[in-house]
Amino acid sequence: MGSLRFAPVAVLVVGMGAAGLVAMKSAKFQPAEVPLSTGKLISPIGEHVDVGSFPVNMVLSPDGKFVVVTNSGFRQNLSVISVETGKVLDQADFGQARPNRTGLYYGLAFGADGRIYASKGALDQVATFSLSSDGKLSAGAVLDNKAPEGSKIPHHVAGVAELHGTLLAVNNQTHKDNDLKGSLSVLDIASNSITKKIVLPGFPFGIVTANNKAFVTSERDGVVTAVDIAAGTTKDIRTGENATAIIANRDKTRLFVSNSNSDTLSVIDVKSESVLKTILLRPAELRSLPGCTPLGIALSQDERTAFVAMADLNAVAVVDLDKAALKGFLPAGWYPTSVVAVGKHLFVSNAKGVKSQNPNGKDVKTWGKYIQNIIEGTVGRIELEPALKDLDRHTKTVLATNRADEGDLARLEKSFVKPPIEYVIYIVKENRTYDQVLGDLPKGNNDPSLCLFPREVTPNQHALAERFVQLDNFHVCAEVSADGWNWSTSGMANEYTSRNSVYNYSGRGRAYDFEGTNNGVVPDKEGVRDVAEAAGGYIWDQAAAQKISFRNYGMFLSFDAGSDDKRETRFALDNAPAKKVLRDSTEPNFRRYDMAYADSEAWVKHGLAAAPKQLATFGTGKDPARMTAWLRDYDRLLKQGNVPKMMLVRLGRDHTSGTSAGTYSPRAMVAENDYAVGQLVEKVSQGPLWNKTAIFILEDDAQAGFDHVDAHRSIAFVVSPYTKRNSLDSRFYNTDSVLRTMSLILGLKPWNQYIGTAIPMNVFDTKLVNPEPYQAILPAKEIIGEVNKPSAYRSADSDRLFNRFEEESMPDMELNDILWGLMKGKDAKRPVTPGAKWRTPLK
Repeated sequence: MGSLRFAPVAVLVVGMGAAGLVAMKSAKFQPAEVPLSTGKLISPIGEHVDVGSFPVNMVLSPDGKFVVVTNSGFRQNLSVISVETGKVLDQADFGQARPNRTGLYYGLAFGADGRIYASKGALDQVATFSLSSDGKLSAGAVLDNKAPEGSKIPHHVAGVAELHGTLLAVNNQTHKDNDLKGSLSVLDIASNSITKKIVLPGFPFGIVTANNKAFVTSERDGVVTAVDIAAGTTKDIRTGENATAIIANRDKTRLFVSNSNSDTLSVIDVKSESVLKTILLRPAELRSLPGCTPLGIALSQDERTAFVAMADLNAVAVVDLDKAALKGFLPAGWYPTSVVAVGKHLFVSNAKGVKSQNPNGKDVKTWGKYIQNIIEGTVGRIELEPALKDLDRHTKTVLATNRADEGDLARLEKSFVKPPIEYVIYIVKENRTYDQVLGDLPKGNNDPSLCLFPREVTPNQHALAERFVQLDNFHVCAEVSADGWNWSTSGMANEYTSRNSVYNYSGRGRAYDFEGTNNGVVPDKEGVRDVAEAAGGYIWDQAAAQKISFRNYGMFLSFDAGSDDKRETRFALDNAPAKKVLRDSTEPNFRRYDMAYADSEAWVKHGLAAAPKQLATFGTGKDPARMTAWLRDYDRLLKQGNVPKMMLVRLGRDHTSGTSAGTYSPRAMVAENDYAVGQLVEKVSQGPLWNKTAIFILEDDAQAGFDHVDAHRSIAFVVSPYTKRNSLDSRFYNTDSVLRTMSLILGLKPWNQYIGTAIPMNVFDTKLVNPEPYQAILPAKEIIGEVNKPSAYRSADSDRLFNRFEEESMPDMELNDILWGLMKGKDAKRPVTPGAKWRTPLK
């Protein structure tokens, strides 16, 4: 696929001028020679304009002159785009959430009088706007849809629709307090009051009206619910997993529903309230692999063709509705979410834009260098007639950019040099970029000015990179931990996780729903589906299905959601796996995510007392560190001759607690995390299974730092006696490359299309070229024992913002500044990097 070339297409780029006016400039978009962090290429057609972070929905104005766009990301606008020119005419700025938590979500609709309704998510409000004949927005009344007094969670308004002078607001949040159900609010617009609430299935989302009823999708339960508003009755129509977007044809006799986890489009007859047909939207080459993620839907003028945004294919599916068949694909940008067809044009919103690289040195308002803020969403305008005439060529482009063209899947697998390995250990850490840790190495594409944790702090990771393989072109697929833990264990993140992770991290009030819990509830425990689980499940699901033994240390562990105790007590008492399949294979004495507990025994080996806010011991053995529990368990399994084929190990203390007084300093936490890696490698390499073992080490994401190449570039290590010695490998690899490589070694079949098309890591020899045992390097006592003082840089902010039990309870942009100011000096200039090319294109 590396030999494919595509002609450049014109792109329009939007920027905000000093006066807040929308400034346009033309630019040529070069189809990517360099992959996205997900490993795919993009080659979007059409003209594109910037619209802020993560555009998620679009609607056409009643007169057909304007497309209105809403966001759910970091920087949010309600944007108006001219159908005639494709330019942004006006924007209502909903800003960055912190500290005022304003913002938008998904819901967007026009009323009968031309009024715009835009949901405001966790604020439990719906904004209204009027739209002038020249495309200018004027704010109107804000409608309240408040959850009942005393509710633990907001309604969180998703889809909205008007019906007979009332506004219907879909309440997406689902919790034990509402019996794990969602609801629909009926709002009287004139009095701005809720007149009725109707119970719906879990995590309801999209809405459309037809036949004097509302039809609402359910992300969790995979149904469309027909709601008789007057009678208050409902009927569920089963469609497919993660039913998301829903639209109606002009006469409202047919409904069209995207089922994002099932990769299908359902067609519903309104009169009978039944599914007429379900159309699979996967390419033939990927027919057996889920993970294409259909979202927004639009119909052609004659309503014989459907256009469906395929988020994880970076494409738009073209569907022949008469034949109920997939005709082909049009190339889109990164993660298309919605589509609008009007006249000669198709508008496509791309949640992550059209740039394949995002080095985090660009200033954008006050959150400029944070990964979720520098990824700019776009809306593309495609000329339909020439695009459809050239559909065969465009389809081949989409297949090629997804590595799904004929023969490519087989070539990927055949290219892998498989070592004689039987055991795999998979270590996942937290949030570091490549330059932050390995920027001081003498070889490779490094920037030492961005290195915060050099060799003296991370001696083991430096030693492993130099002795085994230095990977200076490795990228994590995710932006943050919410999607990162899904990418690291599933190989992808589903639509619920992708949309809500950026909403959650912008501080707008969404729960951390993404590691086996939904709103603090463990779905497996309650007998309901986990709405955040990606299509195909997790690597442990595939291992269990193929009867490949595995053991879990720290991944997807939850607190007891049924307890009324304080959060800290619940976490401390309960260390239970959130997934049923993990319950018999999880080491109970290995502590879950908790920044107050050590990863390694470094502090004990130096004879240090625990820091004031340190949890000194945990578990039945009163272990001083996670590695104590792991080492003991590994010895037990060796003695029994029962070492599992795959071990999953979470070592996340390199996340740090910032400068919170009484906790170990960032240097200390990163250093003792480094020693934990060294301890594990030492133990395995000095044991009887070393010649049959490979250890893979990566970060779940790279959000908490700077990198001169890309905000996704991170550290990774492949440690094995078969790993090529002292080598520098600058080929592109990513999170899915690691999962694919482990799968090939263990004989696991791909469980989604990202895994099936991932590039394996060809870093092995078939001979023992690196067999010597490894000796862990203990970082210096003065580093391991370093405790934050109240006078440390932004110590009070760290205390105020940080929760030791919850990933990213502290905004990582804040944490980035704290780490930089602490390590480089509070007045040190923050990095502004122009960006750099990845060293080699995707091969």
